[in-house]
Amino acid sequence: MPKEKKSDVNQVTDKHHRWLTLNRIEALTDGIFAIVMTLLVLSIDLPQKVELLNQSQIKVFLQSQGHVLYIYMLSFMILAKFWTAHHSQFSHLRATNPTHLWLNIIFLMFTALLPFTSDLAGELPIYWVSQIPFHLNMFLISVSFLLSWQYASKNRRLLKDDVSENLIKYILLKSWVTPLVAMICMIVAFIIPAYSSIPYLLIPMIHSFIRSRFKNKS
Repeated sequence: MPKEKKSDVNQVTDKHHRWLTLNRIEALTDGIFAIVMTLLVLSIDLPQKVELLNQSQIKVFLQSQGHVLYIYMLSFMILAKFWTAHHSQFSHLRATNPTHLWLNIIFLMFTALLPFTSDLAGELPIYWVSQIPFHLNMFLISVSFLLSWQYASKNRRLLKDDVSENLIKYILLKSWVTPLVAMICMIVAFIIPAYSSIPYLLIPMIHSFIRSRFKNKS
């Protein structure tokens, strides 16, 4: 008995799946991160020349921009950390699928919002209502990144054969750090808004601690 010809729907689906390559997602990610990281610095506004007539006025202006520059550098470094983590994560994948693709698109959507929320947090440091969007943005970026790895690693769904269980747990544990820190920052924002982003500085130290613990186990 001859095999039945595939339906048009199945043919379209198969063709669509062939387009879901890791290279395309990585290229999109690199492009968006490059744009977002550039927009971060472009959001720093300079005053008109007529407003800076002498050295004392320039000094006052620079002092007033301290929190803006701090939020810029913090946001830039956190994005750099996400970019390197995304590159590392994808090096352990053998393929992708529509669900994983859309999880990454959601991750990029929240990432693209960061220039707005960081500008808001930098310009208005003393109000909790201007700090919460920044911390919520960080939470959503990190949670979507976490969900992407959880989905890819569950039952080794999209992983290469040489990825160890220890490595899966290590990446998963590291991915939990930023969402938890962002939640702490949101709580702190209601008490001392201007200092609510300080807990983010602990992330590299926590990651180093996790790395040392897993090195000892291996």
